Amino acid sequence: MELWARIGKTNKKFQGSFKKVMEDLLKEAKGKKTVQLLSFHAGQKERRRFKRELRANDKDLVKTATAIVRWYYTIELRRLRRRIKELKKKARYTSKGEIFYCPKIMEEVKALQEKEQDLLKKLEALN
Repeated sequence: MELWARIGKTNKKFQGSFKKVMEDLLKEAKGKKTVQLLSFHAGQKERRRFKRELRANDKDLVKTATAIVRWYYTIELRRLRRRIKELKKKARYTSKGEIFYCPKIMEEVKALQEKEQDLLKKLEALN
């Protein structure tokens, strides 16, 4: 995706994936009063989602970017939680009525849980 925006008095070009462009736009626009969309080029699905969000947020570019980034973070969070649940189910075994978990898989689960906490912090920062 490629997006041109006027932030304050300067024109800025954002390029990359849809998620990255929206995150960068939020970082640049933080604390600025005027943010105006000049043009954008993207694939069909991204263009549709962007226009839909833009209409829903009364053509406010910062609110639109926030909504899109929040949407991406929510998807990623759900994906991580689903993966953690699958790994825990896979690592679980019982012996004489007690439940144990495979240590190697639980290390991976801990790493995923740390990623989950980072995502939750990012979501809180958006609100």
